[in-house]
Amino acid sequence: MSDSARTVSRLLHEYLAEPARETPDAVAVRHEDGTTLTFGELEALSNRWAHHLVDAKSAARNERPYVGVLATVTPWSIAAVFGALKAGYAYVPLDERSPTARLRGIVDQAGIDVLIAEPAVLDRHREILDAPGLECVTLCAPGATHTGTHGFDVIAKHSAAPMHRRVVDEDLAYVLYTSGSTGVPKGIMLTHRAACAFVDWMRKEFELTADDVVMSRAPFRFDLSVFDVFDTIAAGATLITFDWERNRPGDARHRAYVDLLTASRASILYTTPSTFVTLMNRGGLGESPTALRTVMYAGEPFPTPQLRSLAAALPGVRIANIYGPTETNIITCQWVREHHLRTDAPIPLGVEVDNVEIILVDESGRLCGPGELGELWCRGATNTIGYLGEPDKTAQQSVLSPFHAAPARFWRTGDHAVRDHDGILHYRGRRDHMVKVNGFRVELGDIEAAAVAHPAVQSCVALPVPSDDPLLGTRIRVYYTTPDGNPLVAELLRAHLADRLPAHMLPDTFRHLDDMPFTSSGKPDRQLLAELDREATHA
Repeated sequence: MSDSARTVSRLLHEYLAEPARETPDAVAVRHEDGTTLTFGELEALSNRWAHHLVDAKSAARNERPYVGVLATVTPWSIAAVFGALKAGYAYVPLDERSPTARLRGIVDQAGIDVLIAEPAVLDRHREILDAPGLECVTLCAPGATHTGTHGFDVIAKHSAAPMHRRVVDEDLAYVLYTSGSTGVPKGIMLTHRAACAFVDWMRKEFELTADDVVMSRAPFRFDLSVFDVFDTIAAGATLITFDWERNRPGDARHRAYVDLLTASRASILYTTPSTFVTLMNRGGLGESPTALRTVMYAGEPFPTPQLRSLAAALPGVRIANIYGPTETNIITCQWVREHHLRTDAPIPLGVEVDNVEIILVDESGRLCGPGELGELWCRGATNTIGYLGEPDKTAQQSVLSPFHAAPARFWRTGDHAVRDHDGILHYRGRRDHMVKVNGFRVELGDIEAAAVAHPAVQSCVALPVPSDDPLLGTRIRVYYTTPDGNPLVAELLRAHLADRLPAHMLPDTFRHLDDMPFTSSGKPDRQLLAELDREATHA
C-alpha cells in the first residue's frame, strides 16, 4: 500500500499495525550504537510489553490507568510505550532531569503503581523505588539488572500475540507534566483522539513517507516527541535515537548529535529554537552538508536574526514555525519564506491547522478585530480534556464561549496575539511574561528578541526583579550567553538595545552565564534562573 493510502488511525498504537504487517523487515528505530528494531520486531516486543503490563496492573489492583515511563527515547523504551498503549493504559513520562522529589510527587499525584525504567536513569533516582504506591518497576534495556525491579528478561516470557483490550479514542493516551524545577506541576491529559488528530495533520502537512529518516530530539515528556515517535512509525519511516546517557564533556555531546544526524542522512528534525542555535554554535550544524529537507521549530519564538543564520547554514531546507501550548498541541503553522528573513520582525504564527478555531479576546472580554491585541482562545480536535486531578484549574482554562450560539468550549492559552487583515496570527507574548515597569506594560520576549539580535549573544532570558526601592518598582535583569564564552561590555550591549527598544524597556543589569540552563524540553529554564537570581541577590 502506498504511503498516501495509509488509513487514518483512531488509536495511537494502531499506527504500528500497518508497517508491521506490510514492511516487517524495514528498520523502525535505529539507536546511536547501531541497535535496531524492525517494524516486525517492534510489534512483537510491544505485544510482550502489553501482556506484562496487564499482569503487573492486575497484581497491583490499581484502578488508575497510568504507567510511568522513566527513560530516554530508545528503541526499547519506544516498544514499552507502545505496549502500555496496547494494554489500554496512558503513559506518564517522568522527566529524567528533574529532582527525584519532584518525580516522587508526580508518582503520588497520578497514582502510578507500575513504572517502566531505563537502568542508567533509575540509578540517578533510586529513592523513587521507595514511593509507597509503586508496586512494579520493569527495566526497558536488555541485560540490565537493578535491585527491586524486574529485569528486561521478564518481557521475553510473555506472548508476542496481539493484545485485545477495549480502547476507544476518548480514552487517555498520555499525561504530560508541565516543566519546572521545583514542586509538582500540572498533568495535562491528552486522549487518543487528540493525539491522532495531531499526528495525522503533521504527517499530511510535512509529507512524511517511508523514505524519510527522522532525527529524535525531544524527550517523552515534551509533546514534540509525539511527532518523532508516532509520525515516524505511521509513515513507515526510520527514527534515529541518540544516547543521552553517554558521558560526553562540553560540546562533545552536541557535536556527536550533529555527526549522527549527518551520518544517518536524517531528512527531518523537529526541535526548539534554543536547540537549533546550540546545534549551530556548539555542534557544528551547517558546517558540513546534511540530507535534511525540512526542519520545524516550536516551543518558543525564534529570534529572526538567529533564524536567518539557520537558513543560511541549511540552504534549500524548508523551515516551518509551528505553534501550540502543550494543552492544545499544534494549532497554527507558518512556513518561513525568504521575505520573512529580510527584516528582524518576528515570524508570524500563521493560520490555524485543520479542525481548529482560534479567537482573540481582549482584557474586557470583547472579541478582537483585526490588529487588536487579545488572549488566544482555541478549540479543536487536539485540545486537552484538562489537568489530572485538578478540576478547579481546568475550569479556569476551559471555558464556554460567550460568542457562539451553540455551546463551544475553548481553551484559554495565556498567550497574546493579534490577527492582521489577511487573517495571519502574530504572537505578542505570554500573559505571565508581561510585567509593569514604571507604569508601562513590558513583554519580556521583546527584550530577549532585541538582545539576541546582537551578533555576539547566543541566548538570553529577561527576568523581572523587584527593586529594594519601592518607588522604582520592577527592574529588568538580562541573563545571556555568548558563543565564545566571553562576557560583553555592558555599556555596548545596553547601547545595542537602546537602538531597538524604548527607554522604559531597557534592562537594569546584565549577567553573563557560561551556560544557559535548559529544561529537558530544550527551552531556557526561567524558573531555575529566577531561583538562582534570588539566591545570588540574598547571598
